Amino acid sequence: MSRALALAGLAILSLAAALPAAAQTLAPDCLDCNLILISLSNIGADRMSLYGYRRKTTPHLDRWAEEALVFENAFTPASWTLPVGVSLFTSLQPYAHQVLHRDLRNALSPDLKTLPEILRDHGYRTAAFTGGLDYFTGFSHMRGFQDTVDNEDFSEFKTTIPQAKAWLAKNSSRKFMLFLHGYDAHCPYYPAPEYQGLFTDPKAKSSLADPKSCIRIFASPEPEQKFGPAFKAGACGGLRTNCSPGPEVPLTSLDMDYLSDMYDEKLVEVDALVGGFLESLDAKLLEKTIVVVFSDHGEMFAKHGRFGRVGNIRGTLYDDVTHVPLLMRFPNGPRRWVSGLAQLIDVMPTVLQELGLEMPRQRQGAALLPALLSGAGPNRYVYAGASYGPYPAYYNYSSENDMIRDEHWKLIWEHSFPFTPGKSSAAARLSRQSVELYDIQHDPQELHDVAEAQPDVAKDLLDRLRAWQGATRRAPGPAPATKAIPQALLDKARERGYW
Repeated sequence: MSRALALAGLAILSLAAALPAAAQTLAPDCLDCNLILISLSNIGADRMSLYGYRRKTTPHLDRWAEEALVFENAFTPASWTLPVGVSLFTSLQPYAHQVLHRDLRNALSPDLKTLPEILRDHGYRTAAFTGGLDYFTGFSHMRGFQDTVDNEDFSEFKTTIPQAKAWLAKNSSRKFMLFLHGYDAHCPYYPAPEYQGLFTDPKAKSSLADPKSCIRIFASPEPEQKFGPAFKAGACGGLRTNCSPGPEVPLTSLDMDYLSDMYDEKLVEVDALVGGFLESLDAKLLEKTIVVVFSDHGEMFAKHGRFGRVGNIRGTLYDDVTHVPLLMRFPNGPRRWVSGLAQLIDVMPTVLQELGLEMPRQRQGAALLPALLSGAGPNRYVYAGASYGPYPAYYNYSSENDMIRDEHWKLIWEHSFPFTPGKSSAAARLSRQSVELYDIQHDPQELHDVAEAQPDVAKDLLDRLRAWQGATRRAPGPAPATKAIPQALLDKARERGYW
């Protein structure tokens, strides 16, 4: 039994064995059911008391989960929100849908139908109330949402939940899809006054000049990691070539603890808001509504010298980031913990199957409930991967960060290379590659790289990863076009240290 479930006091059920004999049929009949999707965003499973975290950060969701399927091992396909959001609504890996930048090749082919488009075309009223930025209504993965509000970028649940409630009051009598999202847990981690002091020690203030600033990593050879606050010039990650984020700030262990404690306080605030919304849903409405709660990705606090999700250049694929919560509540459906591997790209096929709607031919995810009932794990392996850059104004390097994971082993492959305008691709790829291997069963925190000690395992997983890379990059349609988005959106992202 995993540490998470041991602490939660819940039994792990091995898929089919989890269900009583009367439930051994293909899922609840949810024809014409409604759908509510809620993205917590930037909250990894490892920081939730639901998944065994040492602090009571998610008491409302802990209770709500008793009525849901809780996937113990669910994984996101990338380390940041835009490609994850596109994957969620297309059931395609980032390399397949190819939307990997905010301002370049950011428009999906019209041939690829999104989840809200499919539901709209089947008579659903569709609405999205989000924090903007990577769920900006002008992005192509938001096609199909009929009712939206262009909230200020980085809006939080305190803005979007009242909007969703007001919309439900007018639309809950018809079949609908509602997507709800907030950027509450993204930096800076500054909770509302009533949550401050839950975990932070007021007598041990951080030496940071402004805890309301986002912090982004610098590569540093000194024992104390050095970080810097994010300015409009952009944030630095890994190699800081041609990046000017402002003055360096020495970040001590006290500072790290303070930021981590504030993050936990923010999670309690998010849990109260989202949990309150879920608890407010009418019982009769829930009798005909599928509810899915998940997170786009998690966060890191200086493990492996990485803060936020800044990686080799900008991505990072440790479980702190990729292991995400996934909860699904079906009317009169199974209420169990599921130990098998799941992926966010599995959400769309699962929902469509339960609604009795045809699956898109071009998809890479799998419906989860048939596997749950058959006794087979939903996925033998899970994957994540995306490419980054270059953005010459901020980074003179590009990178590719990919991972493969099963229930025992995890391999991370990173490839970074300098970008030189006018040079051939061969010259540009004067690169460096790295492979890390972790024994997840014995080292769940991924602290000990055993690639050299386990060369056969590393080779096998790397071969499988390369096969996946080749298959997933055979895009199912034309390359994305570029659609102009508001400059203010890009400026706002860079103010917060996002590329």
